[in-house]
Amino acid sequence: MDLERSLKLTEKGDYLLTNQAKILLAGFIETSVFEQHDGTIQAKRYVYRGTGLISQKRELVFDPELSSIKSYDKGAWHELDLTPMTYDRVSQLEQLRLSLIQGADPKMGFAVEIADRKKIKHYKLDFVGEEVIETDLGPIPTIRFQRGAEDDERESNIWLAPAWDFLMVKTTHVEDGTLIAATVSKAYLDGQALSITPEEE
Repeated sequence: MDLERSLKLTEKGDYLLTNQAKILLAGFIETSVFEQHDGTIQAKRYVYRGTGLISQKRELVFDPELSSIKSYDKGAWHELDLTPMTYDRVSQLEQLRLSLIQGADPKMGFAVEIADRKKIKHYKLDFVGEEVIETDLGPIPTIRFQRGAEDDERESNIWLAPAWDFLMVKTTHVEDGTLIAATVSKAYLDGQALSITPEEE
């Protein structure tokens, strides 16, 4: 499956983050709209839609004035509490990137709250170390984080490239004994195609 991830600035001044993938008769598209002020993200709306054989929809609407989140799941709306550290499933990674760009120490790890379906989930992103990973673009120096969760049967890892504004270049997720992995094959930053130079190797 080819997974495409993009981040764009909208005409309204918001950011639109999109993940989408399709294989045969199934696929998905998820979007996150958020604001960014002084290095801090404020999530506004998140939508997940399964396509083809996977017909489902989830949605989050963030209301900072009421400190609440409206969450749509399985045909019903639910209300969740909103704090300044609450994100949706995809915008939380952009907050991690912004924190690192501003000089946060990755070895300290990061705590996040993610609104998902009917609950707020608390996660810790633990720093694993520096690694060079092999990709279609060549070997990329990265820093790796592992996500701890309430459920010990799940494990997620992300690899970020410091030379590319901490762009995510690899991710893995293990759940119920099944491994899902994605590694970058091509990437663009500010419209410029990214490639490995001899110095980076």
